[in-house]
Amino acid sequence: MHTESPGCPDCGMPLGSPPPAWCTRCRLPLTGPDALALWQVTGELRALDARRQWLAQRQHELLAALRVRRDAPAGTQVSAPVGVPVGEAGASVREISAPSARTALLIVGGVLVVVAALVFTVVSWGRLGIGGRAAILLALTACALALPRPLRRRQLTATAEASAAVGLALVLLDAYAARQAGLGGLDRVGPAGYWAVVTTLTAVGAGAYGWWQRLRIPLPVGFLTAQLPGLLGTTASGGAVEDYATAMIATAAMDFAALYALAAHAATGPAGFRDRLGGEGAATALVTGARVIGGGWALLGGALAAAHATGAPAPAEVLRAWVPLGLLVLLGTALCRGFRTLPFALRCGAEGVAVVALIVAVGAGLRWVVPSGWDVAGYAAPAALVMVWAAVSGVRSGRWAKPAAGGPFAPPPEAAAAAGELAAASIMLLLAGVVVLPELVHALTRPVVPGIMLWLDGQPPRWSWQLATAPLFVLWLAASVLATMAVLRARAVGDGHLDRPATALCNAAALAAVPALLLMPVAVGLPYAWVLAAAAVVTVAVAVDVVRRPGAALVPRLLALAASGALALLWSSADRAAVLAVCGTFAVSAAVLAHVLSAPTASPAERATARAAGAFAVLALGVEAFASGRTAGLPGHLAAFAVLAVAALAACAAAVWHRIPGREQVSTAVEGAGYVLAATALALTASHPDALSVALAVSGVAGLALALRPDRRRAALAGTALLIASSWVRLALADVTFPEAYTLPVTAAALVIGHRRRTSNPETGSWPAYGAGLSATMLPSLSAAFNDGNWVRPLLLGTAALLATVVGVRTRLQAPLVVGSGVLVLVGVHELAPTVVQVLGLVPRWVPLAAAGLLLLLLGATYEKRIDEARRLRDTVRSMG
Repeated sequence: MHTESPGCPDCGMPLGSPPPAWCTRCRLPLTGPDALALWQVTGELRALDARRQWLAQRQHELLAALRVRRDAPAGTQVSAPVGVPVGEAGASVREISAPSARTALLIVGGVLVVVAALVFTVVSWGRLGIGGRAAILLALTACALALPRPLRRRQLTATAEASAAVGLALVLLDAYAARQAGLGGLDRVGPAGYWAVVTTLTAVGAGAYGWWQRLRIPLPVGFLTAQLPGLLGTTASGGAVEDYATAMIATAAMDFAALYALAAHAATGPAGFRDRLGGEGAATALVTGARVIGGGWALLGGALAAAHATGAPAPAEVLRAWVPLGLLVLLGTALCRGFRTLPFALRCGAEGVAVVALIVAVGAGLRWVVPSGWDVAGYAAPAALVMVWAAVSGVRSGRWAKPAAGGPFAPPPEAAAAAGELAAASIMLLLAGVVVLPELVHALTRPVVPGIMLWLDGQPPRWSWQLATAPLFVLWLAASVLATMAVLRARAVGDGHLDRPATALCNAAALAAVPALLLMPVAVGLPYAWVLAAAAVVTVAVAVDVVRRPGAALVPRLLALAASGALALLWSSADRAAVLAVCGTFAVSAAVLAHVLSAPTASPAERATARAAGAFAVLALGVEAFASGRTAGLPGHLAAFAVLAVAALAACAAAVWHRIPGREQVSTAVEGAGYVLAATALALTASHPDALSVALAVSGVAGLALALRPDRRRAALAGTALLIASSWVRLALADVTFPEAYTLPVTAAALVIGHRRRTSNPETGSWPAYGAGLSATMLPSLSAAFNDGNWVRPLLLGTAALLATVVGVRTRLQAPLVVGSGVLVLVGVHELAPTVVQVLGLVPRWVPLAAAGLLLLLLGATYEKRIDEARRLRDTVRSMG
């Protein structure tokens, strides 16, 4: 077997290398003796196609060389031998081949002739009598249509095609001129009806003429002209929207019927038949164009009919809209089930279009039976039934079955119909879900707005919670269908396990079933407390089930647990007591879940769930602490200290769990959630400097305590930084204008201690040794310099920063270099800012834009060089101690 295949021999889907055991799209087995023979035959056919293309190219080259010799004047020597392209033997290479130049001349000439005839008809028509007019136009038309036969006898095929095209254009021009002249009272005929008859006759005549003369152009011209009579006839009769849709679909049906008949004869008929179609390539192109055009008409007509049927018209108009929809159903079914030689994808698409038309027709009829507000259910119910029927058909046809290794397997003809039905019904059910989605989302998030008002203002507004039954019915329908398809898929595959499609269907069913179940009390009209209690009970019940049976169908239950828990937390925000009860209950449940699923024998999925549960337990306790403080009447910046206490307890719990074998990952998750709570607590106190200073100090002490762990030594840096920040906030509260009086002693002591530590232990980095000491003075002084209009502090600070930078460069230490250079740059920006603003106020406004543009051009031109320089600078800084 080939190690690399371009695509499946049946459906053409790329398979990759090495190819799988069977195609993932059409389920064609790719292993075994039959598959090996098929690969060999396919490879030989591809080789024959490549050989045929080379021979066709060689034929073109030989023919071009012979034409050059034929067209050369008598006595002229042609240097190009037979079999060599003209451009390869001459002194200069010709950019346009002789056939291309000939084709271009014929096209331009034909267009000019048609334009000249049009100008003559429109401008000079009135200067001749009726006899002269008819004689000239008929003579031109007859000559143009009669020339192809003698031209073909002289092997001037392209010229014959151009002459036929001009003749057909003149036929339409004759019809226009006849009506404009009022010949035989034609001017009294309506334009739409007149051109409907003319295009019908022209289409039939062009097809017959091209068939008789064995020309290529008249056949597609006749086919394209045949697309107009239906629409023109509908316009002449004053048809409505559904009449236009009927005309489009009927035209598409005739296109498919006629062209597939031609294709069947061209494929199986004698060689002369194919010659009349212009060869096998022309017949293939004609059939392909017919498929595209016919499919476009069918889709457009179906869209018009569906829009008219779903636009709330009268019942009589719904019956009229059923006519084009019924034609579309018949057309799609015939294409899928009657033309078995069509590609699998086209047959699926045809059946899908038919199913969509059927669902729209049924839904439009049910709208007059179901109660008000249940319109969308009239479309969702038939879509769900078709989905189940298609799934059952897929199971019966064996398309969902897992083929035996090496055994022959081919999808039966019914598989295309089942696949098309399933795809179309799924799309329709999804659209029905999109229609009801806003109402469902509004019902799911209804308690959020009063909850926000409660926690911000303290006084919740009056609100009501309602949901119509129809959207909930659609949601339940979707969940039921997904669950049914998951069961059918599991039974079809067998082997006692779920494959990826079955697992995905099961997970989707679980996600859809949770809101459908929890919204039922809302639709029934139960009070808020009952709805919230139901959501909490469902969440706890699922958690208990996961704890008792951790290995069975874990992912669907976890999805249901996450969905129900999220809804319960969201809904509890409208009441403070509800927040306390729900968060406390969920925190305990999550802690138990983390403990059970983090056992040494747990699977990777269970361990990941344990980490998530541990982090959620900490976050829930943080919310519980904040809500308790707010419920007790504490303001937000004071309630934040309760959150900070939970963060500290989380760090302690993580340290304990880290000592238990197998719990290291859970302890990391708990510790990370504690960091999140600490950052949240600091953010809550940001608007109150007193509380912020205390919170920073507490966090700094906790960071230093955390550094006692051997694996958390770097936490000392964070703790020191938090303590320094706390001191800065305290200095700002004391209205200290000279922070250097307080920071310089700390800096001196910190630098001395850091130097002694680095001397005793040379492996100590520059940041642990000197980072805190340098930052303790420079950063507060920098902040004061930006608020100080005097020049003394910037000068002294810049001098100190320059000294630190020089020391960092001489000693190749990273901390003095980075801190000193950064502070020095910011001091320079502060000193230059007024001058820059003044200069920018004097120059024209276009100068900064021009300068920015030139700078961007320069950077773009030297982009790679600048990148290399930046990387070298980064590597140099990283290499320092």
